Amino acid sequence: MKLKLPPYVHTFPAPVVLIGCGTVEKPNLITCAWFGTACSEPPMVTVAIRPSRHSYPLVEKTGEFTVNIPKRSQLMEVKYCGTQSGRDGNKFEALGLTAVPCPPLKSAPMMEEAFLTLACEVRHSLDLGTHTLFVGEMVAIYGDEKCIKPSGRPSSLPEEQIVYMDGNYWRMTPLAQRGKE
Repeated sequence: MKLKLPPYVHTFPAPVVLIGCGTVEKPNLITCAWFGTACSEPPMVTVAIRPSRHSYPLVEKTGEFTVNIPKRSQLMEVKYCGTQSGRDGNKFEALGLTAVPCPPLKSAPMMEEAFLTLACEVRHSLDLGTHTLFVGEMVAIYGDEKCIKPSGRPSSLPEEQIVYMDGNYWRMTPLAQRGKE
């Protein structure tokens, strides 16, 4: 018999991303695990940000953000961007990261060191209580050469990604190879 448990949002794994916002001259990164796919056509993603966060007005004002997918080796950067406020200094400079333009976006920077970056324009926002959900349409994707499949589509390199669950960071590993389950 199953027991009824109280709702808890970190019961399931969520991808860890670094949201780029602000401008290339005054960039900011925020670690988010409340990120997901919203629509396939047009391609849209969601990210939930608390209004009290420094990043919130940057995304709200510009209507843009980038989704930078960090490598497992960048866990220190992920933790730093999740615990330090952009109000207190430039996270890119503090971490030795490079903020670069992300065309066709007009302001939101991408993180050069991320292996995959999604350029997003905000199409909708929804106040949900503690967080606002921003729905962003992907208008471009940038990736390292190793992120491009023979079909020309991007690969998210799941073995390099970090997920967040129950207060901890985890890595993903395949259970079986495609076609060999």
